[in-house]
Amino acid sequence: MAASGTGGRHETTEWEDILRDKGIIPDKSEQQLAEEGLQQLVEDTVETFDPHAHKGVDELDEELEDADSEEERILLKYRESRINEIKQSQSKRRYGPALHALSTSDWKAQVTDAPTDLYVVIHLCEDSKDECKLMNKLLLEVSGRFVYTKFMKCKATDAIKNYPDEKCPTLLVYHGGKVVMQYVGLEAFDGARTTADDIEWKLSLCKAVESEMDEPPQKKKFNMTRV
Repeated sequence: MAASGTGGRHETTEWEDILRDKGIIPDKSEQQLAEEGLQQLVEDTVETFDPHAHKGVDELDEELEDADSEEERILLKYRESRINEIKQSQSKRRYGPALHALSTSDWKAQVTDAPTDLYVVIHLCEDSKDECKLMNKLLLEVSGRFVYTKFMKCKATDAIKNYPDEKCPTLLVYHGGKVVMQYVGLEAFDGARTTADDIEWKLSLCKAVESEMDEPPQKKKFNMTRV
């Protein structure tokens, strides 16, 4: 129940709430509720907005040149935080660029019991298939872009008895010891035209990689015109 007299645009008084509870005045419409929700979202965003949240060390150094004493204190605090973040990132274990071989005997240690903050991408493959050879090549490329994600490959029938060859390549994405996403076949990406960008985009959707892509990769289409 809203407090009386707080002055918000969409707030109700205690008396209005009592009348609404007793059915004397109608409940708020879906449109009113939506408007209030949007207004609250905007107010929360403005209230929590931090202009320095995503600035790097270089940007903060530039602002320090013209800062007064109070601004300098705030900026130096952010600068120290950014440097600590960089040091922490550098201390994290790097897994790439590499496509690590995975045996079933190592599955528990390498996948199920992996650190809880680690994403593990496993390629279930049949090495004789051209599609799997392409996937191995593309995963190796992606692993070089995202070295803090572990990329691995395992013979499909070793991991899952009688796993059909036609489902290869299959990608399993593990996080916290559980499968959070799976992609079956190149058709899950862009078929024979699949690129490393296609894989990066799909993996970013399940947060397995921290991509800067904000939309699927665009590809040129060629029109064949008869002369």
